[in-house]
Amino acid sequence: MKRFSSIIITILLLVAQEAMSQSVGVVMSGGGAKGLYHIGVLRALEENGIPIDYVAGTSMGSIVGGMYAAGYTIEEMEALALSGDLDRWVSGGIDDKYKYFYMQRDRISNMITLPIGPDSRDEESGRRRVILPGSIVSSAEIDLVLNSLFAQASSAAKGDFNNLMIPFRCMATDMVEHRAVELSSGDLALAIRASMALPVAFPPVEIDSVLMCDGGCYDNFPWRSLEDNFHPDILIGACCVDIKPKSLKNSSVVDQLMSLITKPTDFDMPADRSVLIQRAVDASTLDFKHAAEIMAAGYNDALDAMPEIKAMVARRVTTEEYDRRRREFIARFPKPLMGEIEILGLNDNQTRIAHDMMYIGHNKAKDTLPLTGDEVSDNYLTMLANVPVKSDFPVFRYNDNTERFDITLPLSVKPNFDIAIGGNISSTAFNQAYIGLEYGWWSRVGQTFNLDILLGPVYTMARLKGRTTLIHDAPIYFDYSYNFNIHNTLKGNFGNLTQVDNAEQMRMMENFLSFSVGSAIKRKAVADLTINGGRNSYSYEMAGYPKRQYTHFSFLSTGISLERTSLNKPLFPTLGSHLMASGIYVYGLDERDSRAGVINPEPEDRFSRIRQWWGAKVMWEQYFDITSSGVLSCGYAIEGVYTNHPSFDSREATLLSSPQYAPLLHSRMIYMPEFRANRYLGIGLMPTVRIIDNLYARVSVYAMLRDKFAGEYVHYMSDLSVIYHTPIGPVSLALTKYDFDSSKNLYLTFNFGYAIFGRKGLFF
Repeated sequence: MKRFSSIIITILLLVAQEAMSQSVGVVMSGGGAKGLYHIGVLRALEENGIPIDYVAGTSMGSIVGGMYAAGYTIEEMEALALSGDLDRWVSGGIDDKYKYFYMQRDRISNMITLPIGPDSRDEESGRRRVILPGSIVSSAEIDLVLNSLFAQASSAAKGDFNNLMIPFRCMATDMVEHRAVELSSGDLALAIRASMALPVAFPPVEIDSVLMCDGGCYDNFPWRSLEDNFHPDILIGACCVDIKPKSLKNSSVVDQLMSLITKPTDFDMPADRSVLIQRAVDASTLDFKHAAEIMAAGYNDALDAMPEIKAMVARRVTTEEYDRRRREFIARFPKPLMGEIEILGLNDNQTRIAHDMMYIGHNKAKDTLPLTGDEVSDNYLTMLANVPVKSDFPVFRYNDNTERFDITLPLSVKPNFDIAIGGNISSTAFNQAYIGLEYGWWSRVGQTFNLDILLGPVYTMARLKGRTTLIHDAPIYFDYSYNFNIHNTLKGNFGNLTQVDNAEQMRMMENFLSFSVGSAIKRKAVADLTINGGRNSYSYEMAGYPKRQYTHFSFLSTGISLERTSLNKPLFPTLGSHLMASGIYVYGLDERDSRAGVINPEPEDRFSRIRQWWGAKVMWEQYFDITSSGVLSCGYAIEGVYTNHPSFDSREATLLSSPQYAPLLHSRMIYMPEFRANRYLGIGLMPTVRIIDNLYARVSVYAMLRDKFAGEYVHYMSDLSVIYHTPIGPVSLALTKYDFDSSKNLYLTFNFGYAIFGRKGLFF
């Protein structure tokens, strides 16, 4: 009996020992935004005490798996997924907060930009060629984020992925040899970046002289990597894509492309010791807006599979054990202090400028070093947003001697010649076609030259402009330009649905030279001094004269201004603010000669007199989110102008040279004398509702208080607009009404693109 009991106890001990030594590997597929599914799966496994001893992943699976292996909690991963940052990073643009406003203020919004660079000659013909982008998405911000997420863990593991909190593997693809590559050591951030480099969407990266892209092209479910390296007893798979080939009929361009460049994936894990948690998540590759639903789907699917998992996995790990392992691993992290910054790929002067920009805020106070990781990220993105350079993956290496992370930034000069195409397509006469040419270079200073040509029946513009910039943390710039503008309302339809009694025909031509000196006192604020000199010509009808009259005003004007903005869109914004304050002085000669159009000319038909005035303008515009979700926002605007603008020889010339109140797009197209005055106060209210993503409805109501005109002191304008923001410009349909005391002056207009207006020689 005792012998039998001993045998039973021995068997039970062997079973218990086997259960205690039982190892579990978790493998996660790629899938872009669909891969957030894996976070929900990991939560369910942790909450049910299922051990996770090894992790492998591809693409988004490598990001989730890498974060888990690097010691991030489920809560931290969920917070990142829900923050909205992922959606911004994959949009490809550097956050607007890093861009200097002075570079954007005079830049014309366009639909398409085509770069032509110094390395763009065709080898056979020797001709310049247009450079198409190597990827849809700029990875600059993603690269930095990956370094900030993984640099400390990579250093703690000494570059060996077996030494992470959980041993880890990820897959990439060798683009030259067309094979899957398993990454098990080196820079963890770089390995994960290679694994997620979806062709066309993200640029590939180079590891050990091998150009690599998304591992999903050749192995989107790397369970064999776990099997071959760690031999886990149990395999748990998390798959967020369809495991069966699907019809490509009516599929997206991305799905068609991936079908062409990917090999069929092996999902056949050993049936007797594996569990597959799988769902074909209904989300596009780069759509992270539905993170909560995707993670919930992974969690629920894992719970459904939990009875099968528990039947197979006898071993359990408590929450306390998970927390202890994380604390022990994170305790090995070095402090996130930055050491030496090495710039590669630029000439000596460019390297000096780039190096100074990386130390923004410390150039005059070296005792405040070392830089923190946040400062490096901030200064790096500021440099990329404002200096014509592009970067490969930045490398963060921990220096044991200095106990800091040394940084290598491989940079290259961007193409120095750009062609911009844009304009406005309208249901009215306000159609525009725009082409812009920009040539630039930088060394000790930045230098650009622009030629902008805008053609349209209502508004035509030509501008030749140069800019010289002293590049440092508070850039100083010198602008010089020749400007030619024609605003013509003599013909064409402006969308009127009813009779119009407040608009007149006119033709105004501006022809002037301009010189400015200014400084970016902050990223989003600029102060400058401008001097303009030229000649304005006004054409109009005048009572008592059979032909159109012409007034010429030759002038010299100067203005000083302060402007700051944080608006989230150049047209139809919904968040941010805009402040502008300026003062001007104008001196000029007012001339009118109408003798050729009069049967019996009188001496007063030829007129010439000096006119001079000064003025000030203040404008404040702000938009705020009422619901904290972007569904409902509201804006308000206040604009005040005071000048001692004198009367010209004719009423019409006086009005045409006076400041204009034009807060609506339509109000800038037509000529309405009631909204031109030498002194006025304008106020507006603009509530906006987001219907779906990028589709908005806006009501705008404005009132202008001025000296008495047409028997009224207050004049009104309003519109109801539906706006859709496309990647190349807004589409809008607007019902616009001027004055509320009659049924007249009602307009319906459609516009697609960016309506463009040049600077005024008289400022406002």
